[in-house]
Amino acid sequence: MIKNKIQKDDRNIRAHQFIGIVLALALSGTAVAADWKFTAGVGATETYTDNVTLGTSGGRSGDFVTSITPRIGVKKDGARLKVDAQYSMQNLFYTQDSARNTLFHQLNARANAELYENEIFLDTTATISQTSISPLGASGTDNTNATNNLASVYAVTVSPYWIHRFGSTATLNVRNTLSNVSTSSEEFSSSTNNTFNAGLASGSAFGRVSWGLNYSQQSSDYQDRSNVTLSTTTASLGYLVTSRLRLTGTVGRENNSFTTTTGEAPGGVFWNANVSWSPSTRTSIDLGYGHRFFGNTWNFAFKTRGPHSTWSADYSEGLNTSNSQFAGSGIAFTGTRQAPVDVFLFNQNVLTNQVFLSKRFSTAFSWTRGKSDFSLAAFHSTQTTQIDQNTNTVASSLITGNTGSGNDIFLQTNNVKQVGVNGSWNWKFSPLISSNVTYGVIRSSYSDLNRTDTTSSLQLGLNRQFSSQLNGSLSLRRQTRDSDQDTSDFNENSISGSVNYTF
Repeated sequence: MIKNKIQKDDRNIRAHQFIGIVLALALSGTAVAADWKFTAGVGATETYTDNVTLGTSGGRSGDFVTSITPRIGVKKDGARLKVDAQYSMQNLFYTQDSARNTLFHQLNARANAELYENEIFLDTTATISQTSISPLGASGTDNTNATNNLASVYAVTVSPYWIHRFGSTATLNVRNTLSNVSTSSEEFSSSTNNTFNAGLASGSAFGRVSWGLNYSQQSSDYQDRSNVTLSTTTASLGYLVTSRLRLTGTVGRENNSFTTTTGEAPGGVFWNANVSWSPSTRTSIDLGYGHRFFGNTWNFAFKTRGPHSTWSADYSEGLNTSNSQFAGSGIAFTGTRQAPVDVFLFNQNVLTNQVFLSKRFSTAFSWTRGKSDFSLAAFHSTQTTQIDQNTNTVASSLITGNTGSGNDIFLQTNNVKQVGVNGSWNWKFSPLISSNVTYGVIRSSYSDLNRTDTTSSLQLGLNRQFSSQLNGSLSLRRQTRDSDQDTSDFNENSISGSVNYTF
């Protein structure tokens, strides 16, 4: 019997019901409309790992893990309706200990509809994904390691919006997004979130001058903790110095409501000055400097593309909650928790009941030519609940239903700093045979715990396309963690063989 790790509480039942409706509506369309595309398939993977639980040297145990994953998908790309829904059900079977057998659902369903003549639209999404419960616990590069450190995250959003153009004078954009986020871990609060945004931006009638007015409010109603409200009002004025250079100034005020150690959530007046430069049609650079209640701020964005390469980089700062990140993350469907190249970036979405300040820089480079594809990515992030350094304001959660999560990282440290880099190289031997090498490393520091972890993973793969419907792969993997705490070290070696069939 398969043991389902997904908790069947009321929150997740509601999420499953909504997801079932989304899929039922999508699939029913295939019978009545020829422009709907239906796909189905199944994948099977056999893995041998010499450390199935990612235990320390004294707690290692090997095992064979069988994964059977049926999947279905539906897609429509119409003029007024676009739908893309993909669902998979990953069944894991462990030879040495059948009590570990489990099932994971994965879903990425999204739709966009034009409700009224290029003015009123509707976006909807429904996702199920897996993420690590605690960054302090052992986590593998996929779901096969039985670490008890995985939780399923359910996110549903419904977002109607209105775009109205006042000729060449201005454009009005009004959007309201309602979402529900819950997890299979009872330690973390579910929430219903409502985000309202209204903006008025100048049109071409103002020539080189541009202006904008915007109001945004994000409210999160939590099941068993105090609610959170983040709101901003802004006004901006810009000037196009040349066809490639624009200067923009923004002023505004933010009003925040959430529980803190001082009793009052920080906020106040903020400002930002931004320079946008496009030295060519292939390259753009945005650089901004400003001030918010937590200090001086920077924002940066860079993009460039060549005939065989692309390169991007960005830096941002802002208040975040775990649930709002998952509600707006648009998690890419991969059929597993994550593709290997992305595994060391997953902690940008942490499970926590706290409001935290996030500062993050990331950059990515890709190069494609002939038979070779190469990509390299790196990031540096700091996440802290010590939001206002001047008054030592620390965000906290007010638990009314339980004592809180012992796995909540921000109940153990106020600051988490992460630095990571990963790269991959794919080589095509022939149209049917290819290889790939993926390597990544991340260094995580927890200041209040005097702990630093360095986690790395190396994966080698060989892929073969047997027919238009059948492909297979063979991969070798080694992953390690070196920690200041000896009881948190681990290493693992594994080999996997997979086949995937599309009906």
